[in-house]
Amino acid sequence: MATTSETLREQFPDLLWKKLPSPEEHSAYTWHGFEPNKKVLLGKGHTRWPGRLPFSVDSIMEKDVAVPMRDGIKIYADIFRPANTDVDAKVPAILAFSPYGKTGTGVPNYDIMGPHRIGLKLEDTSGYEKFEGPDPATWMQYGYAIINVDARGAGKSEGDVVFYGPQEAEDVYDTIDYISKQSWCSGSVGMAGNSWLAISQINFASRHEHPALKALAPWEGRHDVYRDTLGRGGRKHNPGLHRFLLSGFAGANSVENMPEMFAKRPFFDDYWESKYIHTENINVPMYLLASFSSQLHTHGSFHTFRTAKTSEKWLRVHRYQEWYDLYRPEANADLKKFYDRFLKGIQNGWETDTPPVRLSLLGFEADGSLTKSIEERPEQEWPLARQQLKTLYLDSTLKQLVWEKPAIEGSTTHLAEGLTDSSI
Repeated sequence: MATTSETLREQFPDLLWKKLPSPEEHSAYTWHGFEPNKKVLLGKGHTRWPGRLPFSVDSIMEKDVAVPMRDGIKIYADIFRPANTDVDAKVPAILAFSPYGKTGTGVPNYDIMGPHRIGLKLEDTSGYEKFEGPDPATWMQYGYAIINVDARGAGKSEGDVVFYGPQEAEDVYDTIDYISKQSWCSGSVGMAGNSWLAISQINFASRHEHPALKALAPWEGRHDVYRDTLGRGGRKHNPGLHRFLLSGFAGANSVENMPEMFAKRPFFDDYWESKYIHTENINVPMYLLASFSSQLHTHGSFHTFRTAKTSEKWLRVHRYQEWYDLYRPEANADLKKFYDRFLKGIQNGWETDTPPVRLSLLGFEADGSLTKSIEERPEQEWPLARQQLKTLYLDSTLKQLVWEKPAIEGSTTHLAEGLTDSSI
């Protein structure tokens, strides 16, 4: 029987690939070497570098653990777990899955991805966190294992890097299956993370179910790479984003060349359908995050909450930059309560205490008066049942949106790329 990889290549013979440099060869790739199955004790108070977030309990790091896939490929993971799991304790596992590097490796990191580390102080993270994933130094004290995976084709993981779709979903299934059977694991697995780490969650859960997977925390992701990113509005959109992503990958083989595939297949077809995530199939408890600050994930986050089959779903709309929110102590405490309920089975009142929707809105200045921000206002649904949909009209004389249709037709132009206001 053909493997999923072989089937996809047969289905899409025009699939384009870009050869990757190795982690050692990539000029911008942070790399700490390859040490299969090396086991390191990270004692209480351990810090990776001075001034970083310390571990508050004795912990174990297992480096470059080979995880077998059903087609014979091996992908590699770094496993963090409380040290008492070496004796008799069993803990749930939280899986962070993407090709961005495992544990402070790769190109993307908070030092270069935005000014001032996007608000994160050095002491807010340990340096052991996977980019856009939960920090092991935080979660060890809560009694969870953190599994940082290099997805297929990334780092030393075998195969080619693929963008979402059936191959990634199959690999996530096999990884969950492997983790759940380890001697230190309680048999309960959750997933967590932002952006690609969120997309990999809903991509998997839309295509497969695994009895060990108890909960998801997709903290801002998209479900439709064509309409949300590459072809938003029916035209080429933000091509630089995926070129940047491609430039940040390293591995032994190749990466699926999404920008070139869009150039070759500019209209939505069966190739883009293979990447589409049917969120209506998701039937596992979910704690979702959304914001209006990142257009990249806004539509996908709200869409996933709105359409997912599960009745056990909660949405928090925050008012921060998404990476900053990922490591806020209040956010982690909230996520811990969710995981305690669904990964540990603790009856802690999550369902009764947590509104289905918590809505934050950014304030702005209008007519000289300050409109205050709204933070986590409790709501029962999204879209809001009390919403009123109204039509706004462009008024060429006033050069603004108005509620009433102008009596006289007119026109105006605006140079959107100009450095000054160019409306005439």
